[in-house]
Amino acid sequence: MKPAVVAWRFLPAAVLWSSRLRGMVASVLQFSKARTPNQKAAMIVALLAAVVASWNVLHASAYQDDEGTYTAQALSSLNGSLAPYTYWYDHPPLGWLQLAVLSWIPTLLGHGDETAVGQMRYVVGLFFVATTLLVFLLARRLRASLPFAIMGALLFCLSPLSLVLGRQVFIDNVGIPWLLLAFYLALSLELKLWHHIGAGACFAVAVLSKETLAIFGPALLLALLHRPYWQTRFFSVIGFLSVGGLVLAFFPLLAVLRGELIAGAGHVSLQDALRFQFLSRPGSGSLFDPSSGRTELVGGWLYYDSYLILIGMGAALLCLLRREARWIPAALLLFSAPVVIGHGYLPAMYIVAAIPLLALAIAIATDIAWATVSRLFPRVPYRGRHAAKTKSSAGLRLVSVGVAGTLTALVLGMLIPAWYSMNRGLLTNTANDDWHKALQWSQQNLPREDVALVPYSMWQDINADGRHDPWKVIALEKMDLDTEYDAHHPGGWRSIDWIVEGPPTVRNIENLALKDADVALQNSRVVVSFGEWRIREVLPDGASPTLTGEKR
Repeated sequence: MKPAVVAWRFLPAAVLWSSRLRGMVASVLQFSKARTPNQKAAMIVALLAAVVASWNVLHASAYQDDEGTYTAQALSSLNGSLAPYTYWYDHPPLGWLQLAVLSWIPTLLGHGDETAVGQMRYVVGLFFVATTLLVFLLARRLRASLPFAIMGALLFCLSPLSLVLGRQVFIDNVGIPWLLLAFYLALSLELKLWHHIGAGACFAVAVLSKETLAIFGPALLLALLHRPYWQTRFFSVIGFLSVGGLVLAFFPLLAVLRGELIAGAGHVSLQDALRFQFLSRPGSGSLFDPSSGRTELVGGWLYYDSYLILIGMGAALLCLLRREARWIPAALLLFSAPVVIGHGYLPAMYIVAAIPLLALAIAIATDIAWATVSRLFPRVPYRGRHAAKTKSSAGLRLVSVGVAGTLTALVLGMLIPAWYSMNRGLLTNTANDDWHKALQWSQQNLPREDVALVPYSMWQDINADGRHDPWKVIALEKMDLDTEYDAHHPGGWRSIDWIVEGPPTVRNIENLALKDADVALQNSRVVVSFGEWRIREVLPDGASPTLTGEKR
């Protein structure tokens, strides 16, 4: 067939698609023209956050066991159970229930064939976008000008701490947007009763997603009350407290309905879980002890983004100058107290809750500094009610210029180059290659009738690979911490045939005092290695390690 004839046959389709394309472009332009600058900025911020949330998310950071835990619990809840093993009230279940409700998103995006944790990271991306957007909206509600509100959102979503922790399957990331939404509603300019009731409900959902977020409760109440008196304030406070308390009551009510509120023989209980979390759990030591786990953890936070943490803490002091923003230093003070003076257990993801507040503090402080400069120098543009013309002394002008100039220099001169270097690695790393190789080898070579002890990060994928038995493929800590193990395997560690050992395996055995798992690991030899990942065969009782290969 001649080319001219072919072209003629496709011409109607080309004209049709050209017409449709022009129509789509016209619709987008019309939609954009109808939006306010705030709405346009919010859409751009959300779009950028979506790109950051998904960029290289399957390859960096390395998959963590906590991610595997929450993924397995979310997918288990789709089958009517709160966890694949015994649910023991270590956390309220609402965090992973939200992940379960949204677990269809990866398939919609074309990522349904990824690993279980990988798929769930795309779900967490939705919460990452919501958090970024709420940082922008909160900044605007706190009277930050548009450029500084955008800056606050960018500080959050581009911080290396956000790229490391904010995109992982942690229930902290699920609870944060609910917490920010609570502040947004509590600071509503309309002073409507349902806004304040909604703030109480959102705060309760945040706490039921991750209980450590409860520490921000006094700051939220301060945000609600620290404003000029309004006529229905009494009803607002009562509504805020009563609705928030009512929603929070669902957690103990769950324990009551399951007959597990009070400790007793033969069952787990909420009382035992609280005793473990607050009293008997091994602590992280003191921040003033250089060898403590707490010092090491805080050092890790500072390694990824010392600028956001230190500048944000300093900027929070400037927020005291703006009435609506005085809850920010209060919230960061509440956050810091357990870190500085505490000795109890400090989870690695505790910093997740502070990242958006630190970004918000910098945005508001910069806006305050700029507003001060514009007040002293009327020619400096500032679209706010503080842009009135005033006379000032040369010394005061010098101080104002110095504050604004210092903040700008810190943000542009120090923070951005350091972030570029750190983020470049995080957005291009392939930290999970060895994890994938160990998973693939295990799926292809571990006999299905054998019992394997595996890290929680790959438990879902190996267990779902035709086995579907949590007591054939066993998550590492469940061997020691779930009493059901003894019922299924009265032979103890000798029932284990294989161990998949990853970088966190030995650390988890030590931190959680997993005696049986440790004995099984001691009596095993390496069969194959992929970087820091090893597949071990547990030796028969009495076998000599010198004849059977490597022992740990």
